[in-house]
Amino acid sequence: MPYLLLPLMGPEEYSDEDTDGMLEDLQLLPPDKEREKDVEILKTHLETLLLLTTTREGRDLMRRIKVYPVVRECHLHVENDEVREACERVVQILKRDEEGEGEDVPPTATEGMLKVEEEEDEEDQIVEIL
Repeated sequence: MPYLLLPLMGPEEYSDEDTDGMLEDLQLLPPDKEREKDVEILKTHLETLLLLTTTREGRDLMRRIKVYPVVRECHLHVENDEVREACERVVQILKRDEEGEGEDVPPTATEGMLKVEEEEDEEDQIVEIL
């Protein structure tokens, strides 16, 4: 993976949150590190990353080793539309919810929603007084 990601990286500094979990070879690069200038090479590396996203294991690995910040910075600093489109495709896959995820809302999140609905229902109820 470092061989795929290093050409995409430039001299940008990443936050602690971004570097936590990132491969060691990608951390603490010198400030004079230059991103690959050849657009075709950048596109090839991004397309290879895109191929790795075809399996769940590949997507999980890429999320775990923090590929997103590298692709994000590449997108921000490269002025080529084809490279930017390739970056966007990779990001869309890495940032989306997996099947079965995101559908189950944790109970603590739904508890507050249910209370609000109950309160609204009480206000709308018609009560007969005998």
